[in-house]
Amino acid sequence: MRTEFVNARTLEGGPFEFVVDGDRFGSPGPVGATVDLAGATVLPGFVDAHCHILPTGLDALKLHLGPCRSREEVLDAVRDRHAAQPEGWLLAVHYDQTRFPDARHLTRQELDSVVPGRPALLRHSNGHASVANSAALAAAGVNRDTPDPTGGAYVRDEGGEPNGVLLERAHEHVSAQAPTPTFDDMVQAILLAGESMSRLGITCATDMMTGRWDLERELLAYAEAARRGCKVRLRTCLQWGTVLGPRGIDPGRLRDLTEGPDPSRCRPIGLKIFADGAIGSATAAIYGKYLTTDGDGQLIYSPERLKEMVRLGDEAGWAIAIHTIGDRSTDLVMDAYDATADPTRHRIEHAMVLSDAQIERMSRQGARVTMQPEFLLRFGHAYAKQLPPEVARRIKRVRSVLAAGLRLSFSSDRPIVPGDPWEGIKAAVSRPEGFDPAENVDLASAVRLYTSAGAEANGDGGTMGELTPGAFADFQVYTGAPGSAGPAEVWLGGQRV
Repeated sequence: MRTEFVNARTLEGGPFEFVVDGDRFGSPGPVGATVDLAGATVLPGFVDAHCHILPTGLDALKLHLGPCRSREEVLDAVRDRHAAQPEGWLLAVHYDQTRFPDARHLTRQELDSVVPGRPALLRHSNGHASVANSAALAAAGVNRDTPDPTGGAYVRDEGGEPNGVLLERAHEHVSAQAPTPTFDDMVQAILLAGESMSRLGITCATDMMTGRWDLERELLAYAEAARRGCKVRLRTCLQWGTVLGPRGIDPGRLRDLTEGPDPSRCRPIGLKIFADGAIGSATAAIYGKYLTTDGDGQLIYSPERLKEMVRLGDEAGWAIAIHTIGDRSTDLVMDAYDATADPTRHRIEHAMVLSDAQIERMSRQGARVTMQPEFLLRFGHAYAKQLPPEVARRIKRVRSVLAAGLRLSFSSDRPIVPGDPWEGIKAAVSRPEGFDPAENVDLASAVRLYTSAGAEANGDGGTMGELTPGAFADFQVYTGAPGSAGPAEVWLGGQRV
């Protein structure tokens, strides 16, 4: 069935009269139906090229601490959840000590006072740290004699005892002791996340850390969710260690898992590596010092090891995407990419703190860059407490990056933030107070960075994120001004969602 959409306009005010045949615009053949959109505005579907789909669905079941502004409010919320759901691990998300007046972390003893004898773990809002009570540390086998893992730390009190604060790899070790979601849990979580994203006009999303629990089971869950009609197209970026690490999946089995699903609906796009941490937990690797810790952050790998990991992935034919927030780690990422045959194949994720010299170097190198402007809305308080003012105000230099000719795209990193693309677009067009307005961009550019540029970052350029003949018929319809309310309709592959 071929359907023609008439009486509509694009963001720029032009007409929208493309023909849809199955999945693609512009196919030949007789028109089977005409849909009158009554003067509505039509935009391409948003492409969230860096988020966490499975965790978004799973987090919906956990205690959300985002509204808490003090240590006491966090403890009250945890105490109430413990009373209401007294069994198993108590898992909370969006804990953020930088919202407290003194920016001091909770300790395991404070958590023990409200959750005694049962594991409790509060994950930081940036996903790179957490606070555990004594039972959670015990479940993970962590005590005063446990050495810090490479690329992480068990923060200790003056007596040398772990105080419950977990950074980077230490956070990963303890959180890995919590119950693993079942296959059915995973499928339902992906479907739930897809439904919530579709309501925001998102038609394609990329999970940026597939393999957190079990790579094979997660890939099967994504394929099954796609088969059941997930409301967004699914892309996955696989954790480097699950593919090329000592316990990496068998290459033949990986081919079987990734070649089965319809690639337009579900496919892997590359390998993910973490180079550093995050600003809120003072673990992003920066030049200079954090105001709260007097440290300079955490490199997850030595420069030599990072370069070797990139080399192995590149030679195996994978596109590499590396998380790097601090300027110190970003230099090391560019060093690693410079050692490959073609740095333009790869991606730099976040790049929040950049100097003019680094932007110039990125321009010469040509790797793609992704940024999440919604962070400015959600974490401005943390940046102000952690970084010197002259550094904090220049975070996410979108306009400078575009002016240098870099291939930039926008995304959300949900569930770190709620993930409404319009919130990110508005933050990029009019940066919040305290951030340098010279880095603002115009509306059309911001929308492009969240649509066609996101598709290009995923390797889907020309097939989605645009309203052109030959592209997938993925678009959103607004009866009012785009951005003032959610889309009235979302279409995926020529079918109304």
